[in-house]
Amino acid sequence: MNDNEEPIYDFSALKSFLTKKGFTIGTRQAYEAIKPEDVKPEDVTNGTMEFRDDGIFVLGSDGRERQVFLYKKDYRMQQYGKPRFHICKCETIDEFIRSGRFRQHYVRANTEPVPVKNLDNRGIIEEVSGLPLCRYCMDMISNVTALNTTQFVELLKAANGENHQEENLETNLFGYTRDWEYISRELREKHNYTCENCGLKLEDDYDKQFLHVHHISGDKTNNDESNLKCLCLYCHAHVDDHHYRRLTRGANKINYYTFVLRYHDEGCWDIDEKEIQKARKFLENLYNDKKQ
Repeated sequence: MNDNEEPIYDFSALKSFLTKKGFTIGTRQAYEAIKPEDVKPEDVTNGTMEFRDDGIFVLGSDGRERQVFLYKKDYRMQQYGKPRFHICKCETIDEFIRSGRFRQHYVRANTEPVPVKNLDNRGIIEEVSGLPLCRYCMDMISNVTALNTTQFVELLKAANGENHQEENLETNLFGYTRDWEYISRELREKHNYTCENCGLKLEDDYDKQFLHVHHISGDKTNNDESNLKCLCLYCHAHVDDHHYRRLTRGANKINYYTFVLRYHDEGCWDIDEKEIQKARKFLENLYNDKKQ
């Protein structure tokens, strides 16, 4: 931060800063501190934690979900600096979950400071604040170029502590209403998992994830059916440059290339042969890396 910049830890300044970065802040349930705790394999398998593109959530003491961040506890801080933190199901976290091996030691929290085992200092546990955001998470959140855990924790507290008349919708950090998953699923089922743009019908249960619901106006809080459109992953990615960047980077890159390989011969689009070859090479390399 430059000397002439407004400090962002005041609520109004924080809100202004994050709004410019692409966040939508709405009112949610009261903030509850989730102290640092190791992520265990059963947290992933039994649903104690939920990993979504719009955030990582755990259940609070009242049974409601609370948003948290993840970070690596064992880290070489002299060599690499502070560990990066994750706030959504980015490429790194997706690989962590899918591997099932849990060789990395991740911790979940929504408070600061957090304990980090400094491997460059005889494994001493140090209390650390201001962890930088993962670059893959940045790619998944529009217009975000920098964010640290101090700002993220303040955002969670501020979003839960302010009540404005014009902001009476309960939204998550990414601007979607809290009932968005239900609305999206209902609309996709209504359209029989068929893309309204190209007419592709996704019948395989696994592949139904490739049908998205697009907000036509760009306003994620406007869930009127007239503002929603069911689009396959390829059509959604090609709505505009912003959607292309968001849906072809990070963890989304795997889904995009998987879709291209599975459906490029459906005749719904004129996909360039170079893109098909790029998808094939990317997925082959990914598969080979996992075998090693």
